[in-house]
Amino acid sequence: MREFLKDIFKLRTVYIDRGAGRWAVKKRLHPFMRFLLSIIILSIGGVIYLKAGAVHHDAEAITRQEPEIFTPVAKIIEPEPLPEVKLSPVATESAPKPVIIPLKSKTASKRETGGPLPIILPSESDPNTDRIIAPSPLPKINNNEKYRIVVNKSNFTLSLLKGDELVKNYSIAVGKNTGDKERVGDHRTPVGKFKIVSIENASSWSHDFRDGKGKIAGAYGPWFLRLDAKGWRGIGIHGTHDPDSRGTNATEGCIRLSNEDIKELKSYAYRNMPVEIREN
Repeated sequence: MREFLKDIFKLRTVYIDRGAGRWAVKKRLHPFMRFLLSIIILSIGGVIYLKAGAVHHDAEAITRQEPEIFTPVAKIIEPEPLPEVKLSPVATESAPKPVIIPLKSKTASKRETGGPLPIILPSESDPNTDRIIAPSPLPKINNNEKYRIVVNKSNFTLSLLKGDELVKNYSIAVGKNTGDKERVGDHRTPVGKFKIVSIENASSWSHDFRDGKGKIAGAYGPWFLRLDAKGWRGIGIHGTHDPDSRGTNATEGCIRLSNEDIKELKSYAYRNMPVEIREN
């Protein structure tokens, strides 16, 4: 019961599709709390409506009351009746029929505007210090939930599967150090079962590998598939400026493919796509 109460008061992260490949991240209450708040708001609104109706009814009743007629003690002089006047019938013009103008269809919903969402640039060496770069459009997501990814770190392979059927193997590079990731900057690729949380256009991103060469343009290739890797926010599957590094321990924690391969893999990827990373 205590865990349930904690869960319903906890804000949840929700991804909202804004169309054209754009996603918004928002915080929302537990569905039970939203339902409870709706009931409370409706109840309060009902009470206000009933009270307002009662006040209006009383005011209307007072307005309709006829004034009292006081008869004085003195003799009441009855007014003489007025002569009856017969009015000649007047031909009344027929009232014009109202012109009904059909309204435009509202089937086409308006998309929310407000510009593209900012992109979080991942940092493999320190994913907890992500920084914001210029906005970039997101790709259209393929919602084919039958596909999944399995990464074998020791064989440097990424396998795309449809159910249990192998679709294709890709050559990859993984973290410089073996084993599961334990801390920021240990240059290890995390092990476990994860999901893709976003598909981001990385064509304009750059990265400084701290090798004296400065920032390298195109270090992440054209696409970055971000993973919910146990809180390591900068871990993902992406392209590279150095395709010859595939088949080795070369990255700061991410999974690296050639740019041609990440373009192909991206056409199968979708948000919440299962990704399993194995050590062997």
